[in-house]
Amino acid sequence: METQELASDRILMVIAKYIRELTHESNIETDCNLFDNGLLTSLDVLDLIDFLEENFKISISEENVDMDSFGTIDNMVSLIEKLTGGY
Repeated sequence: METQELASDRILMVIAKYIRELTHESNIETDCNLFDNGLLTSLDVLDLIDFLEENFKISISEENVDMDSFGTIDNMVSLIEKLTGGY
């Protein structure tokens, strides 16, 4: 069984890799606000939701879709951990 730290690291790596591919940016800090820095648009969030739901076998409800949850990679990791019970 994965430890919580290993699970978090895995979630972080999967999300960061996808964000780098989506934005074509190779170096994005995990606390960088992706919207404020013009890296993500609201349309990108739709693709991101599909990616997260498919990869982590979760369902993201409308109440979880907001600028805070998707604003940074760190916040997305926290959302996934919350929805998976720690994965």
